[in-house]
Amino acid sequence: MGLPPLALGLVLSSALLHALWNVLLAGAPKGFDVTIASNALGFVAWTPLALSRWQVDDAAWGYLAVSACFSVTYFLLLNVAYARAPVHAAYPIARGLAPVLVLLVTLPAVGFQPWSGLGILIISGGIFLTASGANRRSILAAAPVAVSLTCYTYVASLGLQHADPATYFWLTMAPLVTITSLARPRAIRTEFRPTTLIIGLGSFAAHGLTLAALSLVTTADVPAVAALRETGILFVIAMTAFSAQKPTKAAALGATLIFTGVTVLAIT
Repeated sequence: MGLPPLALGLVLSSALLHALWNVLLAGAPKGFDVTIASNALGFVAWTPLALSRWQVDDAAWGYLAVSACFSVTYFLLLNVAYARAPVHAAYPIARGLAPVLVLLVTLPAVGFQPWSGLGILIISGGIFLTASGANRRSILAAAPVAVSLTCYTYVASLGLQHADPATYFWLTMAPLVTITSLARPRAIRTEFRPTTLIIGLGSFAAHGLTLAALSLVTTADVPAVAALRETGILFVIAMTAFSAQKPTKAAALGATLIFTGVTVLAIT
């Protein structure tokens, strides 16, 4: 019944770390360069873990290639979104739409699970509510991010049946880190600072924890993992509560809905 406790803990921890690095990234004056540098630092830090747990079956390589493509796409679209829309609008839209899309993608394979579907829709509704008032520009900028995230999540859930999560993530990130580091090597030198390192570590740890959670569940539970990962908006609200842009009443109500959705997924 419901997600395995370990998977639940992993994905909620991922949500916290994901919110942290996104808030830090959105506040960076040169977000694109910071992302390049943080990815490089995170990749280096993740290497010992990936190599020590190395496990890749022959069947995994096709999934790895597709996942790597979506990693590059996600990176580009995320930076475009943050350049065109504020984080408090782009983040909820991108993250709220993704679990709904994952649910739709997995329907043909596993059928509709009423309680999981209800929890996912409640969480997504809460996330969208926090972005109430977002203009069309924000929506158009964030929607493609959700599509790329959905594709990566679904493909990874299949590929993880043939590879260790730490190794799988490291291999899917290798092309992105290589391409961006060669394209803008100066970014790594100029943006090498404590904040960038924290973003890199947080990003890799967040994604690694999500993949670890996906490796513990069945295809039917993939939409639930995708939805729970997006509860990071709760932490975004908490982190910005004392900033110049305090959460609105709609954001507070949205947070309540998110919590309700998490409870539904946890007990069903």
